[in-house]
Amino acid sequence: MWRNFINAFEKTLVFVPKRSWPASAGWKAHRQLTHQSNPFRFFNASCIVQNEVERIAPVAGTAEADGEYIVPYKTEFEKSHSLQVLTDALHARFRLSEEDLVAILNDALVIKNMRKKSLILSMDHLISEGVEKHNFIEYPWIMTLYKGSLIEKIEILKSLRGFQNINDYIPFLRIKYPRLRKLVGCLNKEADFIEYGNRVHFISNKLQVPISTVTKYMAKRLFVLEMPLDMFRSNLETMLKYNVESKNILKDLWAFRYAPRSVEARLKRAMSAKKDKIMPWMVRCPEYILQKSLQITLDDQKILGDRTIAEYIGERLGFPPEEAQAIMNRHPQVNNVRVTKIKEVLDYLLDEAKFSRYEVAQVPRILCHSLETTKQRMQELKEHGCRPSTLVIICRSKREYNKFLNSWIENYNPNKNVNAAVDYAQAKEER
Repeated sequence: MWRNFINAFEKTLVFVPKRSWPASAGWKAHRQLTHQSNPFRFFNASCIVQNEVERIAPVAGTAEADGEYIVPYKTEFEKSHSLQVLTDALHARFRLSEEDLVAILNDALVIKNMRKKSLILSMDHLISEGVEKHNFIEYPWIMTLYKGSLIEKIEILKSLRGFQNINDYIPFLRIKYPRLRKLVGCLNKEADFIEYGNRVHFISNKLQVPISTVTKYMAKRLFVLEMPLDMFRSNLETMLKYNVESKNILKDLWAFRYAPRSVEARLKRAMSAKKDKIMPWMVRCPEYILQKSLQITLDDQKILGDRTIAEYIGERLGFPPEEAQAIMNRHPQVNNVRVTKIKEVLDYLLDEAKFSRYEVAQVPRILCHSLETTKQRMQELKEHGCRPSTLVIICRSKREYNKFLNSWIENYNPNKNVNAAVDYAQAKEER
C-alpha cells in the first residue's frame, strides 16, 4: 500500500512538457511548479527536466529510463555563490594576499553571515568612514555588523573627547550600543580631570603603546575604563613604579580590580625578593602561590650568587660561559628552568649516574626533563643490563622509550640467557 502511495505521489511531481499544456493553462502550470507554497520548490528543476526528456526518449539499450528520480537542492551551491561574491568584493576593494583572504573568509562570524548582502554594504560604509585594510584583516567580524548599527556606534565614538581616528577604536564597535553610549559618556565626564583627553589616550601615553593596542585589550575588560579614576590612576602608577612591563599590564588587567594598598604591598614584596621580572599576576594570586614563587627566587639566588645561569652551568660542566650559553641555545627552554632543578639534575647525572660532562653537554634537553622520570628510567635500564651511550633515549616520549626498552630486552639483554637458565632450574626442581 505504501509503495503504491509513494509511486502515485512521485508521479504528481513529474514535469509535464510544455507542448502538452493546454493553451489556457500554461501560466497556471508554471506557477504550480514555482509557487512558494510548493514544498519541493528547492529541488533542482534542471535535473527534473533532463530526467523527463530521458523518460520520453529513453537511451538505446536501456529498458527503462529513471525520469522520476529527483535530485534535492543543495545549500552548498548557494554558499559557494555567496563566497564567490564576497571574494570578488574583497578583491575589488583591497589588494589582499591569499593568506589574508583566507583569514577573513574563515572567521566564524563571516561564515555564519556569508549569505547576507549586508556584509558588502557594511564593508562599503566602513571604507567610507576611513577604516583601513589591516583592520578588516585583524577584525573581519566588523563586516557582519549591520549598517544602521555601525552608523550609530561610529557617531557615538566620534563624540568622544580626544577622538582622532576611527581605526584606533575598531574593537569598540563590538560593544552593544547602550553600553557604548554609557561608556563614552563616562569618559567625557572625566575629560577635565585627566591628561591627554580621555582615559584611553592616558593609558596609551603612560605605557608608550599605540591607541589601537590599548583599545584591543580594553574592549575585553571594560571595567578598567569604568572604575573610579583615582583607583585606576593609583594602580597604574604603582605598576609602572615597580617596572611592570607595558605588554604584561595590558595582557593581565585584572590586577586593577584590587585595592591600591594591596597592589602596593604585593609588588613591594616581589621587589624585595629580587624578582627579575615583576608580573601583574603577583597581585591577584593566592598567598601560598606568591610565597612559593618568592621562595624559589631566594633559593635560586642562593645557588647562583652573582653568577648567571650560563656561568653556573659552565662551571659545573667545565666549559667557558660562552660555550655554556651556546649549549643552552641548542635547547632554549633551558633558560626558563629553575636553577634549583638544574642543580638537582646535574648532581644526579654527574655524581650518581656517572655520566661525563660531554655526554650531558650533548643533550641539554635533559636539564628540562623530569628528574623523577630520569631516575626511574635509568634504574629500569640498569636492571636489564643497559647503560645508554647517550641521554637522548631518556628524554624520549613514553612510547619511544618503551619501544627501545622492548627492543633491548628482545635482542641485546645480557641477562636473558642467565634468566632463562634460572627459570629452567626452578622448573626442574619443581618436577
